[in-house]
Amino acid sequence: MSPPDVPRVVVLLATFDGMPYLPDQLRTVLDSEGVQVRVVASDDGSSDGTADWLAAQARTEPRLTLLPGAPAGSAAANFYRLLVDVETADDELVALADQDDLWYPDKLARCAAQIADGCAGVSSDVVAFRPDGRRSYIRKAFAQRPFDYVCESPGPGSTFLLDADLVARCRAQLADPDGPMRQMTYHDWAIYAVARGAGLRWRILDTPTLDYRQHDTNVMGARTGLRAYADRLRLVTSRWHRAQAALAAATAAEAAETWNQDCETIIALHQLERLLADTSFRARWALARRAGALRRRRTDQAALAAMVMGGMW
Repeated sequence: MSPPDVPRVVVLLATFDGMPYLPDQLRTVLDSEGVQVRVVASDDGSSDGTADWLAAQARTEPRLTLLPGAPAGSAAANFYRLLVDVETADDELVALADQDDLWYPDKLARCAAQIADGCAGVSSDVVAFRPDGRRSYIRKAFAQRPFDYVCESPGPGSTFLLDADLVARCRAQLADPDGPMRQMTYHDWAIYAVARGAGLRWRILDTPTLDYRQHDTNVMGARTGLRAYADRLRLVTSRWHRAQAALAAATAAEAAETWNQDCETIIALHQLERLLADTSFRARWALARRAGALRRRRTDQAALAAMVMGGMW
């Protein structure tokens, strides 16, 4: 029995064909130190026995539950389903877990300390590791900008820890099946937009909390090389990323209008929505001038401004 002051954490685990890595990942989650943890998993129609393995583990591990139900269709939809369907208590924090990372033992305890200090959400730097043994530090803890949440996430969703209030706000926006949050492809980016739009504090830890596995099935991650560059360039030039930014602005505006009530923030977000929908030279110039507020890292700010003015983004 854990002492009453030990943080209680519900870990939402989204899986799909995860058997090569899932056992090691789950072990690191359940071995978390300084917290009382339970895991709720949702499988997205795996064909490699992932759901059967989770069900078997749940029969002997009381801290693990597998949700029944039909496939969600994507990683984001699976996490949205977990956020909406998993019941959590007012004193429980919520963490998100991929199926293939390796969590550090003190990950949740360190993030929970930030929640206790008044943050609604916490994320962190990570250490990427690859099958050939290469490891690289991935920094995410650049200074937050006024509207960085319109263009980027504060780090991988697997580093996230959320307080009960932020979870409730996300559930409220996800209740609308046609709302902008539901349409966002990356759940971590969407959650960050809700938090910042609502005027809540978010902390990005400048130390890693997990080893971030990289492999061929990573959609984005920390991939490098010509193929990764080509994939990112395709997302930029196809205007996919710009469309997602427009959805993030709309998601944040909805949060601001519902909970923040800061007129300046609401007006600025709606202005960004309009600029993101307009590809005229005047709109590109106005958007490029805002690049410093839209990305955290200076090199990313410069790249964004150049791509906007060049008509690539």
